[in-house]
Amino acid sequence: MLINFNNENDLMLFALLKQGNSDAFESIYNKYWNQLFKTAYKRLHDRNKCQDVVQNVFTDLWNRRTELNILNLQAYLHTAVRFQVLKSVSKQSRHAPFVDIFETEIISNLNADGALLDKEAKKLVEQFINALPFKRRNIFIRHYIDDLSTTQIASELNISQKTVQNQLTTAYHALRLRLTHLFSLAALLTSIHHR
Repeated sequence: MLINFNNENDLMLFALLKQGNSDAFESIYNKYWNQLFKTAYKRLHDRNKCQDVVQNVFTDLWNRRTELNILNLQAYLHTAVRFQVLKSVSKQSRHAPFVDIFETEIISNLNADGALLDKEAKKLVEQFINALPFKRRNIFIRHYIDDLSTTQIASELNISQKTVQNQLTTAYHALRLRLTHLFSLAALLTSIHHR
């Protein structure tokens, strides 16, 4: 049986992190920061936004360390970055009438309920992916989860790169719309709660 020493080391670091060990946190940060930045940059192509995304992931990891149960730290961090990227992209929709409100008020109002919102959004993303037509789902997963380029996907599936791009664009817009609705609903509920 092969032993994954990298994952074993991560599990030890995470166990220390759960106890509030800042050296363990720093080790995780130094080990994964560049990888996570590259993952974010493939999607956003904006250094400042990517730094914010990665910083948010590490801040969340530290703040929620006692409640998290992570078996594969690398997979968890990369998934968290991709989710933060999706959230960042959903905020940029120029078609939504509440974009300015979203950017200035919603995120700041959701700090207390951020973990719950993330959980709901992750569930929504999973349901969305499962509901996609087979071909689109296959392309979406290969691009957003497996991190393959449109060229690689086209080659693997023996279809044109344009078809891959069209399928991703269709899925992306539908997902962004659903996430935007979720975040706006959460903001509405938060504003009602604070009255």
